[in-house]
Amino acid sequence: MCYGWAVEVNAKHPAYLAAEGQWRRARAVLAGEDAVKAGGEDYLARLDGQSDGEYKAYVGRACFFGASARTLEEYLDLVFRRRPELQLGSDGRLGSFVGDCDGLGTSLIDYCGRVLREVLSVGRAVSLVMSDGGDGAVVRMFRAEDVLNWRTATVDGQVGVVWVLLRDGDERIVVSVDVDGCYMATFRPGGDGQWERAGERGMVRRLGVPIGFVPLVVHGAVGGSVEPGRLPLGDIISANLDLYRLDADYKHGLHFAALPTAWVSGFDGAGNLKIGSATAWESSSEGAKAGFLEFSGAGLAHIEKAIERTERRMALLGARMLEAGGAVPDGSGVRRGEMCGLGSLVGVVSQSLTRVLRLARWWMVGDAVGAEGVSVRLNGNLGSRRLSGDEINALVGAWKGGAISRESMLDALRLGEVLPDGRTVAEERALIHRVAGVTGN
Repeated sequence: MCYGWAVEVNAKHPAYLAAEGQWRRARAVLAGEDAVKAGGEDYLARLDGQSDGEYKAYVGRACFFGASARTLEEYLDLVFRRRPELQLGSDGRLGSFVGDCDGLGTSLIDYCGRVLREVLSVGRAVSLVMSDGGDGAVVRMFRAEDVLNWRTATVDGQVGVVWVLLRDGDERIVVSVDVDGCYMATFRPGGDGQWERAGERGMVRRLGVPIGFVPLVVHGAVGGSVEPGRLPLGDIISANLDLYRLDADYKHGLHFAALPTAWVSGFDGAGNLKIGSATAWESSSEGAKAGFLEFSGAGLAHIEKAIERTERRMALLGARMLEAGGAVPDGSGVRRGEMCGLGSLVGVVSQSLTRVLRLARWWMVGDAVGAEGVSVRLNGNLGSRRLSGDEINALVGAWKGGAISRESMLDALRLGEVLPDGRTVAEERALIHRVAGVTGN
């Protein structure tokens, strides 16, 4: 059976259509003030009776605070303050892939950062791992918005992607698997909004033998599922937009109520009255009065309190993302229906990046032997900090006193950012033994 070749190439999955709006909103908020204000009424509704010019001024007075983007950068800094741990197996075949994983000079470490940024931003990304045409492999990431349509099926007891439609700039790529193997085809825009196949669909082979699966890895908050999940930063993004709208109303109120407003009474035929140190108002009418309207600020005080509450809520949401969460029965570390913690998300992305690395090794080696020794582990110790001198002395003292093992001491030093970045506990122990052997101790 062939999956989906008859499906129209410009069709989008219902789940894609349902998630498209929240992806667009997240991209705008993370891009900053210019992108949000360019969205106009999508993010800030027009007040009743406002003309185009008045609405433009209303938007212009508002300030958008890029808290979501700052939170994203802080999370990435937390994860990548330590270099990801790579286990590459004993055969050394993956060295070239780690240095240039996409054929464009991108290192695997940089690729890990790109994937985590996408997952944090919109909750999903995919990696297509293919042969480089020789004895190597290349990987290419597609954003959530570029995975237009898909089909899944249960194969050997596991649910996997058997047909996928990817957007590649102005082109479309279809990867499909049937009883004969995996096929790939590229489509280009044709006349009347139709798509034309660029050449024949080609069978994906390794060493001349057709492969029997779609070499696609899904990165997402819901581990392994191609279905769009909840945005990890969704609550923070919503609060950020709420803060923007409140600020727009607050500035609007200040503009029309807090500015000094002159008033006169009994100035018959006064014409235009000017305000300034060189001008005085005079009237021959008995009982004429003049003054300025006084603004008490009682109404705007409610908006100020709402702004303060929203700011506190954003800070709380950001802190909750860093809370450690328990594991769930399926072992993914993600609690369905709850806000995904950063630590759990890092664990899920580490697993999917491990599948990318193992799939790259499969293209090079062709079997699963040694794949268990191949892995990617992003830093999940988000709450740890550098040990102080007293803490280091106490740790070494505990080891000398027999309270902890040397392995535990070195592991604590690594987590406490005392060991150099990228050096494992095993490597540190080897260095210790090497120095001891040289000095004779």
